Amino acid sequence: MPSFKTANYEQYLKQLEYFWQHAAYILQICKDRPCLKWRFFQKRMALVAVDTLVRRIIPTVSRLTCVAYGDWSRRDGIKGHAPSPVKGLKEALRKRATVVSMDEFRTSKLCSQCHQSLSSVQYPTPVFPKNVDKPKRKKVKGKILPRDWSQAEIQSRHCHVVLLCENKICQARYWDRDVNAAINMLELLMSEV
Repeated sequence: MPSFKTANYEQYLKQLEYFWQHAAYILQICKDRPCLKWRFFQKRMALVAVDTLVRRIIPTVSRLTCVAYGDWSRRDGIKGHAPSPVKGLKEALRKRATVVSMDEFRTSKLCSQCHQSLSSVQYPTPVFPKNVDKPKRKKVKGKILPRDWSQAEIQSRHCHVVLLCENKICQARYWDRDVNAAINMLELLMSEV
């Protein structure tokens, strides 16, 4: 189908005449192929999902409700995870409550109880050398026998989700990174307000 983007009046009339000759066929394509509307419905359903999420976070509209929203500055998301509607979520939250942008710097690295730095937890894991196959689990009369770990080497690995407070007098020794960051952000918000 020719384009209507032209400054020539005669060319425009030719294209309009072509359109009217084939209008029934074009309308039949639009009717038979609903995939042409999918992008619109995807966008609409994304907005509905964001609105549902915001209604779960803030059930009643009130300007007295305050939401601290982190200003994470990475444009691309986290590798291996679906992108989130960051701007759309923030705007939808702003319609139902007061939204305060919060600096997230070091909120997950400082203990929310004693404000000392946290370190990642190391835990031992058995690792088999590359030339040795991992032993299979054996079944005897329906019971699963434990594996033979005699050839395994014990190595320590870092757990990035759980953090350890190295202060001996701290009340909380182990922290989930996200919970600790949320508590620190709440304290920062209360100190601002």
